[in-house]
Amino acid sequence: MIKKIVKTIWRTFLGILAFFALYFLFTFLLTIIPSNGNFKPAENGVDLYVISNGVHTDICFEISDAQLDWNKALDLGSFKMDQSEMEYLSMGWGDKGFYFDTPTWADLSAKTAATAALIPSPTAMHVTVLKKKPITGEMIRKTKVTKAQLLKMEQYILDHLNKKNGKAVLIDCCRYDGYDDNFYEANGSYHLLRTCNTWANQTLKEGEVKTATWAPFDKCILHHFENEYNYD
Repeated sequence: MIKKIVKTIWRTFLGILAFFALYFLFTFLLTIIPSNGNFKPAENGVDLYVISNGVHTDICFEISDAQLDWNKALDLGSFKMDQSEMEYLSMGWGDKGFYFDTPTWADLSAKTAATAALIPSPTAMHVTVLKKKPITGEMIRKTKVTKAQLLKMEQYILDHLNKKNGKAVLIDCCRYDGYDDNFYEANGSYHLLRTCNTWANQTLKEGEVKTATWAPFDKCILHHFENEYNYD
């Protein structure tokens, strides 16, 4: 009996180990294989930023370049900042619990990680308003896209907002210290194969921007933003 239990535990352990080995192998392969490999930054386009905090990846653009009415969708008056000072919107999608409990890797707990990875979970959209242009660097990358490309990405973002009477449903809690941000109810479930970063990656793919084929981690996306057009 004990031998059978030990054998079962050992097989389970090896199965888990094999799963994660394949997960990281496919992550590596699908990171280096690009989607939209023929993409070239638009010479007279608008700025598009990818912003990572080391965990979550956001898509960021200037409000004046937006093709959709984000004041109508988000009610920009619900932010602390005066609307006249708002210059940029930075938007990301992800697991509610992961967003609320894990603003940085230092805040990650085993329970949060296991729940997010193994159980399809409800999601939220995290929106931050900025009054200054993001400064590009290791964790903030930039390219230029046409307004038509930006519209495709905006529409993809808008489609993932859970709306009531045309407005996103505000989650009035859990804001990050040092940011002017809101959380909104979102559509779709979060799981190991669909993370906040795969969503951001898909947003870029919708806009025909060169990025990873699949990107469960932020570095998978940042890898494709070449130095020639990363920095100001």
